[in-house]
Amino acid sequence: MARTPRERHEPVDLATAEVVLTGTQDLLPVLRAAAVRAGVDAGRMRVVHLDDLPDPDDRPDAELAVIAIRRRGDGPTFHRAQEAAERIEPLLAPNAVRVVVTVSGVTRLAPKVERTLTSEVLHQIGAASATSGFRRPFRDLRSRLGLAGLRASGVRVFRITL
Repeated sequence: MARTPRERHEPVDLATAEVVLTGTQDLLPVLRAAAVRAGVDAGRMRVVHLDDLPDPDDRPDAELAVIAIRRRGDGPTFHRAQEAAERIEPLLAPNAVRVVVTVSGVTRLAPKVERTLTSEVLHQIGAASATSGFRRPFRDLRSRLGLAGLRASGVRVFRITL
């Protein structure tokens, strides 16, 4: 079955990109620290709590959105991620990359897990902005083991489109 062509995002330059971070209250500080460590300019970063509505005066210019949700027993996480993405839609550019991080309710994000999570989010951003679907960034054995470790610890990272 052939893949349908889709409009790809241009490569995201984290030093100059507008970024929106949203998620549950306990994960926002971790997400913010990881974004700064990855090279995101703190002045270009907007942090929005999952339950807050974005300010209607904000311009829709963010190229990247990272949504972090802690999984609990109150419904499917994917639906919560979709709702969060729809809620911050007014802040995003039309072809913005949306990366979702879900964390198990019992998982504590230790510093080593945070670093692995940061590299996986960067990989997802690179894969979303690859020039073709067949030329995605290569995962070496170390990054594959890191992804397996994330999954084993209850952390999932994926991209969504609206």
